Amino acid sequence: MKNIKKILQSLERDYPLIPHTHAGRLFSVVRRMKAEKELEIPIRHRCGVAISVAKKKAANELSEEEWDEFYHSLCDELKRDYSWLYDQLFPKEGKAR
Repeated sequence: MKNIKKILQSLERDYPLIPHTHAGRLFSVVRRMKAEKELEIPIRHRCGVAISVAKKKAANELSEEEWDEFYHSLCDELKRDYSWLYDQLFPKEGKAR
């Protein structure tokens, strides 16, 4: 390919790789969901970026019970896999509930 440099520049411009990690995404989602819950924002107005694979729905399309179950499962995953990040969100109580 003669134009590989131009193609790669175009690719970088149009489709940049963004260095996200699982820890960062999970922490960000739990932090946002925690804030939405604390502010008592109605579910339909909450961020739908998190997708429940089990329910095949965005978080803001879940029922109250489904949302709570999903939120707690994400909190449990954060605590299990990245306890230092979990402790930043839930410093003293050590619980998401």
